Amino acid sequence: MVHILEDVSNNALPKLAKAAQALDFNSIGIKDGTIQLGDMASVAQDLAAANGVVADASVDMGKIGDTHIPQITEAVQQGRSKFKELASLTDAASRLADVLPKMFDLDSSEGSSSGPRTYLVLAQNNAELRATGGIPTAWATLTIDAGKISMSTFGDPPRNGLFSQDEAASVLTAEERNLFSTKMATDYPDINFTPDFPRVADIARQIWHRAGHDGVDGVISVDPVFLQRLLKVAGPVTLSDGTVMSGDNAEQRILNQIYIDTDTQAEQTDFFTMAASEIFTHVLKNVDGKNQQLVQTFQKSVSDGHLYVWSAHEGEQQRISGTTIAGELQSNPAHSVTGVYFNDATMGKMDWYLKREVTSTYDKTYPSGAKQYTIHIKLTNTADAAKVNAAPDLLRGYDHNGNPRTGEIETVLYVYAPDEGRIVDWTQDFDQFAVHDGLTVGVKTVTLRPGESFETMVHVLASPAANENEMILRQTPLVD
Repeated sequence: MVHILEDVSNNALPKLAKAAQALDFNSIGIKDGTIQLGDMASVAQDLAAANGVVADASVDMGKIGDTHIPQITEAVQQGRSKFKELASLTDAASRLADVLPKMFDLDSSEGSSSGPRTYLVLAQNNAELRATGGIPTAWATLTIDAGKISMSTFGDPPRNGLFSQDEAASVLTAEERNLFSTKMATDYPDINFTPDFPRVADIARQIWHRAGHDGVDGVISVDPVFLQRLLKVAGPVTLSDGTVMSGDNAEQRILNQIYIDTDTQAEQTDFFTMAASEIFTHVLKNVDGKNQQLVQTFQKSVSDGHLYVWSAHEGEQQRISGTTIAGELQSNPAHSVTGVYFNDATMGKMDWYLKREVTSTYDKTYPSGAKQYTIHIKLTNTADAAKVNAAPDLLRGYDHNGNPRTGEIETVLYVYAPDEGRIVDWTQDFDQFAVHDGLTVGVKTVTLRPGESFETMVHVLASPAANENEMILRQTPLVD
């Protein structure tokens, strides 16, 4: 252990200290609508070198067994835990320092920038759940030229770029068609039935290009939760229709109130696209000097799934892959992930009233080294039947015969077992078991009347290859 600490002290800490000086909140943020990264590009190599040392140290620490002296054993265990945290931090910092200057057209390491970047931005609507958040109601482009941000007005998705039923069979895999139907390519609200955001982004990029638009350098996903958090930093804004949006009310106004106040889809969509456009414009003009809050907002939104990024540049995407912001299905048995995702089947905007509680608890370790966990899932329809039934039909949605619903919420639940793991047992039967990209998936449709709840416990087994790495639980993003 002393040799490990010596190696880190000599070969990692000096580089980390240098990087820390370059990566402070005074130099990273947005000023006058321009992204600033300070000296991030200049410390990318130092961070990569330090990350290599720390990662090796974390592995070596994991190989140190227990001793006959409890105090030393406890010290080793604490050191092992801290090195895991440090390795995760240096890995993320190294990746970001490598890709962000390029993605924001601020990479001057070669003496000139890499050229302006244009990204397709999807604004997801969590009032109608999809696995990655909600239906992608509004689409826009964001262009970054030497850090300077310009954004088009959000508008309707380009329906003329959608694939036909026959084309969908070749665009989607057999596993995707089995789990999510061909709608994932033929209907824009359903392209994110899959929880694998890189797949969502690629399909969206193809649709955008097929509609006659220029190619894009990547795809970014945001939602009203992220927008409300940005307003916490930038301050309230009065929209062009007189609506005041703030860091306290934006989610409710966008995801619920508009569906109570208006009864046509055109009005609702127009409000969503207007709100997204005007909030972004307001934020870009009002975050100067608020770097620390802005960085913390981005960090929190990445960690809980309200901000995803995919790069069309293969090298950059490889660096993003494996991080939370990538939003991808994890196929790495050494880092086990259990996924719990939801797709709305109500065909309305009732998911504002769906309370979701998903937790995981460690159970036991088998002689093989495989760990078992209990996934507890509880869904509750919190709607007031009288109030929602007085609202427009588009809020309540429609049943499979096209009739307006009367307050029920229909949800499709997907439980993904860890890579090289499995679903052991469950307290509520699944409707279907399937395989998606090598991962076992249990599927169940749940329908809840106002006030009703559904509860299940699912035991999952992680691969022995995970060793001491604890399982990570990922789920469809929650509304604050």
